[in-house]
Amino acid sequence: MIAYGKLLRDLGYAVSFVLDERYISFATFSSVGPEITAKRYFSSGHPHFEVAIICNSATTNPKIVDMLRANDTKVFYVFHEPEPIWNPSLIETEGWIKTIKFMLSTLFSIKTLRRSSGVIVCSSCALSLYERHYQRHNGNVISIPLLFDDEIGEVRLEQMRNQKKSFGFIGTACRAHGFDEFVAFSKYAIRNGSSIPFAIVTAVDLTSILTADRELACLVKDARIQIQHGRKLSNEEINQHYLSSFGVWNIYRRSTQSGVLPRAFMAGSPVVATRVGSFPQFVSEGVTGELVGSATDLAAILDAVERMRSKSAEYVDGCRKAFKDTFYYKAQSNRLGEILKVTV
Repeated sequence: MIAYGKLLRDLGYAVSFVLDERYISFATFSSVGPEITAKRYFSSGHPHFEVAIICNSATTNPKIVDMLRANDTKVFYVFHEPEPIWNPSLIETEGWIKTIKFMLSTLFSIKTLRRSSGVIVCSSCALSLYERHYQRHNGNVISIPLLFDDEIGEVRLEQMRNQKKSFGFIGTACRAHGFDEFVAFSKYAIRNGSSIPFAIVTAVDLTSILTADRELACLVKDARIQIQHGRKLSNEEINQHYLSSFGVWNIYRRSTQSGVLPRAFMAGSPVVATRVGSFPQFVSEGVTGELVGSATDLAAILDAVERMRSKSAEYVDGCRKAFKDTFYYKAQSNRLGEILKVTV
């Protein structure tokens, strides 16, 4: 959201953020533009905006879009997961509760994109899914990768170039992100004599898993696996974990885009992934990471991870270049400029 704000500001717009109150604690939006709570926006006479970009799904989005369009605002919706609304495989990866939440979220996304001037998806995989399942709701769609500001910089990166020691799982610990498979891989590597230091960094409380999995708990106690869990981390803390990682787990069960991948590239850290979803578009083997055939081929994953560790410093430049050329917001000014020309 900050990246889009800075990009719009660079294009000459005066930027404001209309936010659910819970977002305000996440980042310093006010450094880019004024913060307006959604509650205040609904009750303050609706200030006019020339352009609005809606970044996440919400039940209030259709109402907000109607208000914006009534004031002649061009509205663009970032549709993160244009997967079919009914996908039985979701039940296996996410469970019934999250599947139902996904379906409800998608229903409100459909209402939002029908009302929007244009739609933004974040990968060629997402574009293909959108064209297959949602094109009839809004045919004006463009692909723009997930955008980020550079929160690390070249000086700090150079300081950490030769200090990348751990292989990390960073992000939401869930089945969709293959957390169970990361744990299985870590155990396998340690049992087979690998000296890789493993790290788990997640806001998810893993207490119940550590209680049920005695082997994992022992590896954590013995410092073979470092773990940070159960609380939200600041951007600074998250960035430090990426900087400290010679490689990052991206072997997900599904992914139309991954926020972990560009943040890892920002920190000069390669990822290990499969050819699922958007990963073949963004992962260049030997340059920004390694692709493996299966999350269950633990020997192949270990070979790939050890290869990344042995050449850790060599991946840094490739990852930083991929970040600056693709995910850094300034690299996408022309693409955003194209969609802002829409007059719908």
